[in-house]
Amino acid sequence: MRQVVSPIQTVQKILGRQKVEEGAPYRLSVHCMRVERPEGVLLYHTLTGELLLLSAEEAAALGKLPGPVPPALGEPAARWFLRPLEADDMALADQVREIAGLFVREKETALTRYTIFTTTTCNARCFYCFESGWKRSSMSEQTARDTAKYILAHCGGKPVHIEWFGGEPLVNTRVIDIITDCLRQQGTEFRSTMLSNGYLFDEALVQRAKNAWSLKDVQITMDGTEEVYNRRKSYVTPQGSPYRRVLRNIGLLLDAGVRVTVRLNMDGDNEGDLYALADELAERFGGKPDFGVYLAVLFENKGIERFGYTEEESSAYARGLRLMQAYLEKKGVATRPPLKLGITVNSCMADNSGGSTAVTPEGLLCGCTSCMNDSIWGSIYSDKVDEEVLRQWKERNPPEAACKACPVYPQCIRLKKCPNRPEHCSPIERARREEKILRGILGSYEDWKAGVPARTDTV
Repeated sequence: MRQVVSPIQTVQKILGRQKVEEGAPYRLSVHCMRVERPEGVLLYHTLTGELLLLSAEEAAALGKLPGPVPPALGEPAARWFLRPLEADDMALADQVREIAGLFVREKETALTRYTIFTTTTCNARCFYCFESGWKRSSMSEQTARDTAKYILAHCGGKPVHIEWFGGEPLVNTRVIDIITDCLRQQGTEFRSTMLSNGYLFDEALVQRAKNAWSLKDVQITMDGTEEVYNRRKSYVTPQGSPYRRVLRNIGLLLDAGVRVTVRLNMDGDNEGDLYALADELAERFGGKPDFGVYLAVLFENKGIERFGYTEEESSAYARGLRLMQAYLEKKGVATRPPLKLGITVNSCMADNSGGSTAVTPEGLLCGCTSCMNDSIWGSIYSDKVDEEVLRQWKERNPPEAACKACPVYPQCIRLKKCPNRPEHCSPIERARREEKILRGILGSYEDWKAGVPARTDTV
């Protein structure tokens, strides 16, 4: 047995080592994912975050289960990869999640992660925009200064991470300048990322973003090749071809050392065209270490009934996604999903207001960028907190029958108010989540073989 990724320290402290009862029947943990490799078998534990490589002899011993723990599997058993035949793995995950959550809450003495709406206006008119119908507003210079003061007062002197959000955040670059200038003048360390359509960048702005904004990563959405992209984005008063301009700007960002992640939005109308887009992206940016592409299916999380999808249509989308994912990997541009290093104690910013928040253009504090107006819990102008809103956004959907045997359960939390995930988990969604973890396992294994240092431990 060789350790590829070590377990998360907090979870390891909670669990310790499992005491194995000699002669008692054991089985592979429900929360263990197995990947066959020529060198042996990879086992990843979604609760502990540990990844092991078993030798051929150890892998063969797995075939003797359920049953007494074979001598070759004594160490994996002590590390919780094996469980007593009648053990309740879900109950163990719930217990560890609760205790780990206490550790996290003890650490949350500062507010260090901010998603800042510079504006809710946009220079594109995407038909699928979730902000359609929202009031259009932009942050004022004074609100930007007040936002910087709030960050300084609540970050506890710790490094700050800012995600610039919109609308299109580059519609209002002045407030980005103000906030970052204030933080720098006060000696506060910070870094930023951005969700953008990429159209408004130019050479000068890229350099400003890198040097003044400490911009490290930009996510840019693309919907197809030139004709399809320009039609679907429907930019306001475009100059030339927006598609060509965005591709140029991706190159400028990469040349400046800013990572670019392209999100491909797929639906029934553009699925075929995305293959041609993948070809062009691979030709222009393939091989660049700071470039990657990942896939998203429009409306996939809204539920079959809401959009009238049949199970057959949803299965077709899932098949199309797998084929497209395989094509991106073949072209060498697919992003490698990070392998989670342990149990998930919160779903997102919405139920983690102790450590992160979004700031609206008016200076209000909210927990969900998709439901900005429905998740406002405070203001940069007051320390008053709406505890009822925070409580509502922490409410979770109860586990379902299928959760009992789901290997992803320790890393899955479903919030009742989440607008992006349906109340009930579908077999397709479960399969996709497992697929993503499997790609993370393989990526971590390849890094390990290449001698790339593992990511640092997180809760």
